[in-house]
Amino acid sequence: MWFWNRKKEPEVVHNHEVAVHQEFNTFGLQDLLHYIKREIGVDLFAKNSVIETKLRLFCERKEIYSFRKLFETLQHDKALRQDLIDLVTVNETYFYREEAQLDMAVTFALTIPNVKILCAPCASGEEVYSLSMMLQERRREPREFSIMGIDINSEAIDKAQKGLFSERSLHKLETRLKEKFFTLEERYYRVKREYFTSISFTKVNIFEHEFLALGKYDIIFSRNMLIYFDDDFRLKTIERFATLLKPEGKLFLGHADIIPENNYFIKHTDNRLSYYVKKP
Repeated sequence: MWFWNRKKEPEVVHNHEVAVHQEFNTFGLQDLLHYIKREIGVDLFAKNSVIETKLRLFCERKEIYSFRKLFETLQHDKALRQDLIDLVTVNETYFYREEAQLDMAVTFALTIPNVKILCAPCASGEEVYSLSMMLQERRREPREFSIMGIDINSEAIDKAQKGLFSERSLHKLETRLKEKFFTLEERYYRVKREYFTSISFTKVNIFEHEFLALGKYDIIFSRNMLIYFDDDFRLKTIERFATLLKPEGKLFLGHADIIPENNYFIKHTDNRLSYYVKKP
């Protein structure tokens, strides 16, 4: 038959690159952990085994095959630095978290005309929105207060600015509040912007100069951040809070946050709820 006599076509040689698995080198982990602590204050040394796996996966996604190489690249790559910060500063929260403490702050805020509040860090914004909602529920118009939320995590700030939250984030809110302040979009709730004209969010590292340029505040909220710092960074943090807090203002910390002996604040307790005022 005809196909037996068909001229044989020349063989085509395809030069495919053979993917070679690159072995990961764990050298440099300690330098990397020191860098994270120095730059953002987060002490990950106690979580060495857990964070090593997390950082290794991060490196491999970036096609970086040693902790030393990651450390060296961080010195000049700002985008990579921000991605690393986002990785190690994830903080989940929800609306009306620790409501009794929020209510104490709102009660104090109502005594101050044009009160200014700072939430540092603000995570994905639930605390900022909660304070605004609680003030409005107690007849304070948005034009009569301002709330600034800051965080070092760019993904958290993006989420806060979008104002789109899951049912889980709103699980403590009664139906009336959901209907008043949010619009249901499929499985998510979007904030109604007209109620939140007096809040703002921005990415700021509290250990950099831009933090001290934020202005003065009557109330500072900083819940569940100091637990990640050692005493040196805790002291540095509250010193910076003292710079931004007005003389008669109040600082609210998380229940697990502990601050070392210092010359800046005195702790007060009222019905098992704590806050701090500046020393005279």
